[in-house]
Amino acid sequence: MRRLVATFISLAMLFAGPASSQELTVDGEQAVRSVRLLVAGFIQPGFERFADDAELAAIATDELCEDPGERTLDAARAAFRASALALARVEFLRTGPLIQENRLERLLFWPDRRGIALRQVQGVIGSGDESVTDAENLPAKSVALQGFTTLEFLLFGTGSDDLASDAGHRCLFARAVARNIHAIAVELNAAWQDKDGYATLWSNPGEENPIFRNADEVVSELLSIPAEAFEIIRDQRLKPMLPEDGQANPKRALFWRSGISLEFVDAAFEALRSYYETAGISDILPEDESWLARSIEFEFNNAEATLDRLNMPVEEVLANEERVKDLDYLVILTQSLQSLFGQQVTAALGLSVGFSSLDGD
Repeated sequence: MRRLVATFISLAMLFAGPASSQELTVDGEQAVRSVRLLVAGFIQPGFERFADDAELAAIATDELCEDPGERTLDAARAAFRASALALARVEFLRTGPLIQENRLERLLFWPDRRGIALRQVQGVIGSGDESVTDAENLPAKSVALQGFTTLEFLLFGTGSDDLASDAGHRCLFARAVARNIHAIAVELNAAWQDKDGYATLWSNPGEENPIFRNADEVVSELLSIPAEAFEIIRDQRLKPMLPEDGQANPKRALFWRSGISLEFVDAAFEALRSYYETAGISDILPEDESWLARSIEFEFNNAEATLDRLNMPVEEVLANEERVKDLDYLVILTQSLQSLFGQQVTAALGLSVGFSSLDGD
């Protein structure tokens, strides 16, 4: 496991702040109730939906290979988009089952700044490697060949239009990847439903619990997930889209081929708001810190309005000066929300101000 719980270091000690010496201001029962509400009302339904949409994508890709045509290719592409957006709603839950057994990397090998996945996929297509046409072989392959970025190239990348008339190697490779994604999604759904699994450990802290010994650790995990998620959105989703040295390159964006780069971000923001509301995080704040809840709601509203203006392909966004400003503003909003969850709310609850696990363990 990459981390047992979010790692919190007391930066407050370095600056003589009081947060590191405070006691947790939310009681254990409240903490457990928030996590149980979150698991039952958001996490479990989210992974169930992902498994369902991944199954539909696998079925649609099967049908494309069995009956190549414009209709089945369009259906496979649409099912890909739906399953990718279902992933957007849960992939920020980088704790427990998703970070075990390399599931996250196998589903989404990103960022890929050196283009490893594209080179490997093109190499497999060029060589006609038959082993990748069997989903059972993929878990032993490179993680760069197993997930959504590979399936996107196969269905949308150079040469993909030929799938409408040719159910050859490329289609069988796509079918295997879609089935592999579905298999991982099923594992994740089962793991979060497991009565002896991570959900139970997170919502039942105690001395015998190997991960969560007390309410502090329960709440730390609850808050570190959205804090890290906004960092991921900012650094791995939004910043690569922004022009560098005056030059815009939409191909740096995740899922630019399928045209859902900003839909993916929008789905993540919607899911994070649902995460916040379902867990009732505003209810566990001390009464004199209730302004933080209003600040979080304000920033979520700003993000929603901004994303409404960005409801278009990334190429169109980057060609419009006003929309690029909206993209810049969205980066600022992610920074604000990361600070609210990762610093201000944690301090209000008597937790140490933390650093991101993305910086290394």
